[in-house]
Amino acid sequence: MITLLCKASGKRSVLHFLTRLHTCPHQVNKKDNKLTHGTAFHWDTVVIAVCIIINSILGLPWLVAATVRSINHVQALSTKGTDKFGNDMIVSVQQTRLTGLFIHVLVLIAIFAMPAVKSIPMPALYGVFLYMGLVSLWSNQFWNRITMLLMQPSLFPSYLYTQRNKETGEQSVKTSSIHKFTLIQLVLFILLYVVKSLPTVAIAFPIIIAICVPIRMYILPKFFTKHELSLLDAASETEPDKTE
Repeated sequence: MITLLCKASGKRSVLHFLTRLHTCPHQVNKKDNKLTHGTAFHWDTVVIAVCIIINSILGLPWLVAATVRSINHVQALSTKGTDKFGNDMIVSVQQTRLTGLFIHVLVLIAIFAMPAVKSIPMPALYGVFLYMGLVSLWSNQFWNRITMLLMQPSLFPSYLYTQRNKETGEQSVKTSSIHKFTLIQLVLFILLYVVKSLPTVAIAFPIIIAICVPIRMYILPKFFTKHELSLLDAASETEPDKTE
């Protein structure tokens, strides 16, 4: 029994790690952020992989992507404008390694300044985390569609899936399909949160995330057309996926 529990715990850790490691680059490197990468970007991945191997051998913690902080880092270095639909967008990003280096130097310094760090009130820290989360919401497609649940169709922001044909006046994706897609995502999100919050089943959290893949690949195509999914599930809200 102990062996089985250890195996289950190990698989959960690996799944959780891989999920975090995939989600963060996907959010940071999406088309809307206008990032460009040289060959050194691939070497970064190699260095991280080598560090993970060494840490595993020595029993040290793995490197885990910090999604919220990474997204806000991109937002802080970006120059913003408006797209052809009048929505906020990133025009360019000042790509540099110096900010990341300075951030982690400060983290290192903080280790030796724990008495001062401990004096910071917890509400202040939670306030910073809350602010970071709220600031990054504007670029989240899921959040944008949740707000649309409470809007009249005539007031929808201009996205690929809400554009109207100039000749027929029809919307790219029907309002009912937009809401149906959003509600399915919302149900899965609530399920993830419930599983994560219950200690007795929290170990299944990465498994629930993994289940989302076959749901997207095999179940959603039964309820939505290929064209609708290419617009609703695109990496960018201004450019449809070309893989569909």
